[in-house]
Amino acid sequence: MLTPNDSSSPEVKEYNPIDVSLEASLQLEEMKQGRRDDAPALFCLVDLLRKPRRGFSGQGISMLADIRSFTIFKESLGQVSPKIRTAEHEQLPEIISDFLVELERGVKERNKQKVMLAKQFCLLFNTSLLGREMSELYERRERSDARYISHESVP
Repeated sequence: MLTPNDSSSPEVKEYNPIDVSLEASLQLEEMKQGRRDDAPALFCLVDLLRKPRRGFSGQGISMLADIRSFTIFKESLGQVSPKIRTAEHEQLPEIISDFLVELERGVKERNKQKVMLAKQFCLLFNTSLLGREMSELYERRERSDARYISHESVP
């Protein structure tokens, strides 16, 4: 299984969820078409979601344990799994974790439905993450521009 610390894979160079989710969706499409037998980027993505990422002051938190990520999961998974759409916040970690285990198992078994579901999840998750990143980028830019303008307007 490919993990973020596994540098032997030429297919997954960047280890952030945006890049890996896109790579996983491409690999899953190739699997669906019969051009490959596995999708290591999917397992890398799930690993990234489960493992804590290093924070500024030491130990970080995993995306599955971070309440700020629940909106992203609910947006992307809610479109492929009705259980997630109606879940309460307390239930989300377990439901998401079970869903990811189900996807991993289905992809390992080469179940066509699960491969398609995994691809759909990866694309939706990528879109949600990218949308969040772009929003934050524009917000930072607006704050920066506002500070610059307010300083220039002082006589």
